[in-house]
Amino acid sequence: MSNPIEWLQDNDEKVLLLVYFVLILGLSVPVARMVEQGYANGNLIRSVVRLQLLLGITQVSVLGLGFFLGLLTLMTIDHKKRVQAILLWIGVVTSLIIITAQGLGPGPSDIINNVLWLLGSLIAGLIFGGGAKLLDFDGLQTMEFRRATETIYFLILVVVGLTFIEYHIQYPEIFAVSSGGVAIQSIESLSVSLNKTNLVPNAVSSGLFLAVVNRFIQYDANKEFFILGPPASGKSLFLIGAYLEALGRFQSGDDKTPLDPSEDLISMIESLDRQTEGWIVGATGRGELNALEFQYVQGSVFPTNIKLSGSDYAGEYLNRLPDAITGATDPEDMDTTLTRLSEGVKESDTLLLMIDCERFTNNEPLDIPPYFSILQAAGDKDVILIATKADNLANEFEEEKGLEAHQYFEEFQDYVNQRLRQNENINSLIAQTGNTEILPVYYQTTTNEQGNTVPMRDQNGSVLTVGFGRLLDRLGGG
Repeated sequence: MSNPIEWLQDNDEKVLLLVYFVLILGLSVPVARMVEQGYANGNLIRSVVRLQLLLGITQVSVLGLGFFLGLLTLMTIDHKKRVQAILLWIGVVTSLIIITAQGLGPGPSDIINNVLWLLGSLIAGLIFGGGAKLLDFDGLQTMEFRRATETIYFLILVVVGLTFIEYHIQYPEIFAVSSGGVAIQSIESLSVSLNKTNLVPNAVSSGLFLAVVNRFIQYDANKEFFILGPPASGKSLFLIGAYLEALGRFQSGDDKTPLDPSEDLISMIESLDRQTEGWIVGATGRGELNALEFQYVQGSVFPTNIKLSGSDYAGEYLNRLPDAITGATDPEDMDTTLTRLSEGVKESDTLLLMIDCERFTNNEPLDIPPYFSILQAAGDKDVILIATKADNLANEFEEEKGLEAHQYFEEFQDYVNQRLRQNENINSLIAQTGNTEILPVYYQTTTNEQGNTVPMRDQNGSVLTVGFGRLLDRLGGG
């Protein structure tokens, strides 16, 4: 039976869903009451509302509600934002009940009497939010309504922000609206003061509410990944394996967001398709630079677009990287590859560092000392340690434990970490990066008639990979 930490890791999205549900339900009440009090205590917003009533434009609030509901409808249709939209529906209904109970906003009678205005504004919200995509929907790709979700957040931000200011900032009345008309008030003294009543509770509830809604509108992970590795450490095969895992998820899952692989990556995949035996690619030659990137969707409850990009380059450049990053190397002495690598490290916030298990098992130099200088030159970066070619340790694991590594991956990962920690350089790297584990990935391999280690293939000719699913989950924060 898994311990509580493992259970939370396996069910993190479900736990997050419960947390967001509690937050939305719990924060909607105090935020709605603050909006109500902000209207009651404020001068400007209340005067604007009275002006619309004086002019007989009772439909204004209905129009605003319809427009908002049109946007929220699109967010509900959006596969990536459906769960968030349902939570917002709960929050909106709760807030409307509280606000309309105090005579504010459009009540049931207002909505019934102005149902055509409501429908018209709802359609306007659908059009503004990108509803035209529905007319061209072919069912093959997942639709995103980013404008709708961003506009929802903007409208909520405006309402909550203005009413918070009206509640806590006291200032003279600028103009008065009554049945007799609009009159500009004469301001004898400009007195502005702070109303501290419920200031902290309102600030906390409003801030949390806006933070949750802001989290809801995010489509893309705010992470930039970059891959570093010594010569022939399996960087290219690593990126291909990650893509194949993402491709498998795309083909079997409901979400059909395009993977958008780069041309260089597709060229490598073509090489894989042409191979019947042997490795897909060899070590990258000096001066070669291939842009390898693709995106995938991580998560089912709260799907997020993750973009994994890296450059396929000769590992010999590692030794020159620290000076290039710090600017110690003259730009004129840097070729295109070194420049691109330097920029990639600087722009990323997470570095994926390769540790070659084949070298480790053969007692060959790992060539990882440059990592230390690179990390010092790069400054504050998150680091994920990857054990490539871990099939070499999988064979040891199966011989010692009598278990197949791909079926007992948790136990195998513990075994890999224990074995690799026997190397002092790897131990030092773990200490410097603050990592607690190394993630093993590999292609299942076999031995051909010539005695060479080659990738194992299934009956369809596809290579078999292990650990890349955990990798994608890890990159997505799972």
